[in-house]
Amino acid sequence: MYETVGWSFTDPGLADRLRLDADDPRRSFVRLENPMSEDQSVLRTTLAGALLDVARYNVARDRADLALFECGTVYRATREKLPHEHRALGGILTGRLHPQTWGTGEPPRAGFFAAKGLLGAALDAVRATWWVEPATEPFLHPGRTARVRVAGEDVGWIGELHPIVARTWDLDAATLFEVDLDRALAHADAVPQYVDLTSFPELHLDLSVALPEDVPAATVLHTVREAGGTLLADVRVFDLYHGAQVGEGRKSLALALSFRAPDRTLTDEDVAPLRDRIVEALREALGGELRA
Repeated sequence: MYETVGWSFTDPGLADRLRLDADDPRRSFVRLENPMSEDQSVLRTTLAGALLDVARYNVARDRADLALFECGTVYRATREKLPHEHRALGGILTGRLHPQTWGTGEPPRAGFFAAKGLLGAALDAVRATWWVEPATEPFLHPGRTARVRVAGEDVGWIGELHPIVARTWDLDAATLFEVDLDRALAHADAVPQYVDLTSFPELHLDLSVALPEDVPAATVLHTVREAGGTLLADVRVFDLYHGAQVGEGRKSLALALSFRAPDRTLTDEDVAPLRDRIVEALREALGGELRA
């Protein structure tokens, strides 16, 4: 993994290379009065261009296995005297995730979930509550793109590079992300508090839920957390099943739930109402059905 330093200056043609819509705010460039050249005549509105430029430079020199990151300022022209600016955190992954060795086969390739894991590790480090939701970006692959949300606020995007855009930068494939770091950090837990995790053990419960195929797992987890309340310590997906028993156009997710109280050991009777509330929320919000 490497940190990069990109130019704050770019050229207006970047917006076309990224296939940005005519009304996209990232076309609102701040123009320099005395630029060094036309290629550096505006201030960047996204880190994506610089990350792609650095990736192309390395791939052209036989350095195709990359994990590059940048934290820097981006700008956007406004109707006010001064432009909008904020700190952004971005990254790009290409090629293999780790070198091949004599004891292993071909390493896995960089993709959406690898980038999501790295971004999630950064957000977890500042104790920000985050999740992703399906979305689209003109320069990212349809169906492999998501919005990044922190505490319910839209702070950025993540996804695999659109093949047309990849060819523009002479790349076979790449996965990128970018978040508004200022907005993300505004929801971070700056002063962590001690939580007793040992005096009273957790109560574990597994649920298997049949859902429509197009419901994202992240939405399921968010719904469960909202319904579970303060006693729900954790929830994760540990299995995915497709089959005739689930039904056409549906899938089954197996969820592992952990409950914990700060002042007592929970019983099955304590958790039963929470379980029912979670099942009801999945049914009403997402069309989920509890499987035996």
